[in-house]
Amino acid sequence: ASSFSKPKVLTATSTLKFIPEELAVFCRDFRLLHFYFPENGLALQAFRVANAIAQAREAAVWLGDAAEEHEGWSCPGEDPPEEEEEDEDEEESSSTMLLFESLRDWEKELERLGAAGWRVSAVNERFDMAPSLPQYLWVPSGLLDHDLKRTFAHFQERRVPRLCWHHPGWGDLLRAASFHPSSEPGSEDVRKALLCGPARWGHQDGGWKRTEGAGKGTSPHHLAAPEPSDRDLNCLLASLVQLLGDPHARSLPGFQSLVQREWVAAGHPFPRRLGLLCQDSPREEAPVFLLFLDCTWQLLWQFPADFGFTEAFLVALHDSSFSPYFSTFRFSCQRQRGHSNMPRLPSQTYRPLGGWQDPGGHRGSSRTGAFPPVWAWGRRYSQQQQEQFRNPVGPPAP
Repeated sequence: ASSFSKPKVLTATSTLKFIPEELAVFCRDFRLLHFYFPENGLALQAFRVANAIAQAREAAVWLGDAAEEHEGWSCPGEDPPEEEEEDEDEEESSSTMLLFESLRDWEKELERLGAAGWRVSAVNERFDMAPSLPQYLWVPSGLLDHDLKRTFAHFQERRVPRLCWHHPGWGDLLRAASFHPSSEPGSEDVRKALLCGPARWGHQDGGWKRTEGAGKGTSPHHLAAPEPSDRDLNCLLASLVQLLGDPHARSLPGFQSLVQREWVAAGHPFPRRLGLLCQDSPREEAPVFLLFLDCTWQLLWQFPADFGFTEAFLVALHDSSFSPYFSTFRFSCQRQRGHSNMPRLPSQTYRPLGGWQDPGGHRGSSRTGAFPPVWAWGRRYSQQQQEQFRNPVGPPAP
């Protein structure tokens, strides 16, 4: 805006015919940011900053579209790019949260749950079995990968039943997509996928329960009410069950691990549900993740002493979901997120007094950096702000 002309909506291709005196940024998290440029020599910088913001936004949206269009990208066992900043590595390594991007993370969590009779399968390590599922799955120990491969085609988007949580005194919680229209639910392949044995599954209390074959001394197995894709409401239901039944999920690192496993690794389509794609037709926006955060807040408000995090943490997580600079919400599945050769945003930032400078301090560098996970809170929040994430009246950290 300028006092000599009407306000103008700025895009990456806009041509400003005046030096802006004010810049108003309307954010997706409902914040309105105002920037005023004084007449003390910053006129040229004001013009450059305004155009840089518009171009950066278009670049971020374009990358999101590119990731959605290149579903054919594969990740042949490549390690994710290493971050250069040591302080971020120290911050993440000091936490007990798991990213579930390695075989060790899945084995470690399965050991914590004490789920006897289950193992980690690497059958989808190259994403060739189910592109939207993570590389590693929790499957029955007696189910061979050779037999497991024959079951993928029976389910929508090839999302087979797999364990997502184990309660020592209650049973096992599984999640899966609906059966494919051309599949035969009673076939031998499907029965082997549902806990390696002939069993009858009945619809009861909004979910699927194993009603036959669970003898005395064995735990019941519950399958979350299947939805066609297993990528929206199943994420919500599986997360809420664990939030209610697992104290670890109510700690700060445990909650972050829960989101990482049941939402990020499980393939929730964040770009489409959050409306981050500019060419999303038809529109597929839905506040599923916001609903989960709201349910968590409701529980936190009722039982504050049972949670290790605060409302400020939930607000920060919601606000960060609309930022285009975090890999956590930028892509729809682990296959897209983990590819090391996909285009990246420039890591440079503009400082009026120092020119272009990347976070490593190398001026004028054209090097591009990888998208960091949202859990690297130091990228966006100060240490004082991060201290407000922890609940002082909550249980001790695990």
